[in-house]
Amino acid sequence: MEELWIFCEVCDEECPHEVLKSRTSSNRGFSFQGVVKCLECNATRSAEIREEPPLKLRLRLSDDNQTQKNILNVDKGVILKVGDTRPHPDGLILITGLEIGNKRPSQAFSEDNPVVWAKKSTHAKIRFAIHEGESTISIKQEFEAREEFRVGMKVRIEGQMARIKAINLFGGKLVKMAYAIEISRVTCVYEKNRRK
Repeated sequence: MEELWIFCEVCDEECPHEVLKSRTSSNRGFSFQGVVKCLECNATRSAEIREEPPLKLRLRLSDDNQTQKNILNVDKGVILKVGDTRPHPDGLILITGLEIGNKRPSQAFSEDNPVVWAKKSTHAKIRFAIHEGESTISIKQEFEAREEFRVGMKVRIEGQMARIKAINLFGGKLVKMAYAIEISRVTCVYEKNRRK
């Protein structure tokens, strides 16, 4: 039995409907014409559904030091925001930037046709800037996307303990706590007893 969730005028809400007879097309979006029966009140009626095809936005998907050109399918009227996650055939992605002409807004409507900059969001490579006396060491290390980092927290970097002094998000904002997927850079100092 084929079912559709659509609005029922008798029940005055969205309900499951059994499809009795149908004709569908996906040439330009999705369209359905047919006869349906509400599974709540048993009312039978004809129904027509038309959905526009999704917009194909240009996507720049980063994976460490490589950026690939790709496409992101989004419905019209959707607000895209820096920091939001979106489904993608390659897995969940995190929007790290939006570009419209020469502007970099923090959010945009899908019909504004922005170029979407994103990265995969299952794991995140965090750039650590570790200050040691007069020098600064730069190290990248991979963590699970939802791992939490806080200022003052100790973290093991390449086998040595370091204390977090600052956390920068994409866009430069300084925060006290963030998830790995949101972080652009973490500034640390090695613990004094690291060689013991």
